[in-house]
Amino acid sequence: MKARKLFLLNIYLFVGLAVIASGYSLFYYATIKPPLEEIEMARAALAEAKGKMAGKYAGELLKEAEENFEQSIEEWKKQNNRLFIFRDYTRTAQLALNSYDRSLVALNEAEKSKNRLKYNTEIRLHKLEQKISYFEEHYETLALNPANYKLFVSGKTKFSEAIIEYKAQEYLIAAKHLLKAEEAINKAEKQAHLKLAEFYRKYPEWEKNMQMAYRLSSKGQTVILIDKLDASLIILKSGKEYKMFRVELGGNWMADKIMSGDKATPEGIYKVQVKKGRSNTKYHKALLIDYPNMEDRNRYNKLVQSGRITKNNGMGGLIEIHGEGGKGINWTDGCIAIENNEMDIVFNQCNVNTPVIIVGARQTFEEYLN
Repeated sequence: MKARKLFLLNIYLFVGLAVIASGYSLFYYATIKPPLEEIEMARAALAEAKGKMAGKYAGELLKEAEENFEQSIEEWKKQNNRLFIFRDYTRTAQLALNSYDRSLVALNEAEKSKNRLKYNTEIRLHKLEQKISYFEEHYETLALNPANYKLFVSGKTKFSEAIIEYKAQEYLIAAKHLLKAEEAINKAEKQAHLKLAEFYRKYPEWEKNMQMAYRLSSKGQTVILIDKLDASLIILKSGKEYKMFRVELGGNWMADKIMSGDKATPEGIYKVQVKKGRSNTKYHKALLIDYPNMEDRNRYNKLVQSGRITKNNGMGGLIEIHGEGGKGINWTDGCIAIENNEMDIVFNQCNVNTPVIIVGARQTFEEYLN
């Protein structure tokens, strides 16, 4: 009898423990659930950070958020593969929260970085725009070599591309285009500045010749003064500027003419040698000047003797002030071209032996740049 009672007691105890274990398991299963809310928060924050270009502006922080999120998903899968009573989603939830925090930090840092880049890019665009305007005003009209001008144009193109990307709020791309634009424009400006500085080495001579032009004019002579850099022809009468006209010169106008075919406009003190009416020139009317003069011949002979040029080149000649100008470019072989109605005025003001003084520039180097 005692044995039977003991057996039944064990049965009841076992059943009771089974019921308790089952109840606990059901309670555990009902209460211990995957951290879906944390994972969804992390996913949403990560998506927002990516949408706000955190990958561009806070790449390392976003990478950390992505890694934490991936680890959270892997940990979730790992726990799901276990028997439910052994599952523990604590680490899954913590990794998801870490990803959420990193995404928020990345989002905040991306906004700050983006705003900083926007501000800096805007300032740089403004400065480069001013530099381009300065180049166009002071250097673009110079007789630059093709490579120098091509460099400036390429920089200007990159500048335009940078503006397009800036307006599209693609500040990183804009900054890359801007860097290339700055490099090209700065290099082009440096080369052009050196060429202009070299051009101005003869300013003391130009200044002396200008003084002579005004002195001769003050003594009653009509004088033609030509400023190559300013592209102007000035009629001087009684020591004052009587008329001024725009001129077009040789394609290589910054150089002082030394030989035939160099397309340079000469510099120096000359005089009208021949007046050509319409029947004697294809350029409406013309004033032939006495290039080469004695000074030009001496310089040419020294260059031949030094071996810098050969006699085969010849000195060139037939330099005129003539009509048919107004093309808007320097197109002559070295002559000075003006519009026909203006040529009529110059022609009527000049006689044979009227002084024609050609200088590189009337302004000093500093005055021109400022």
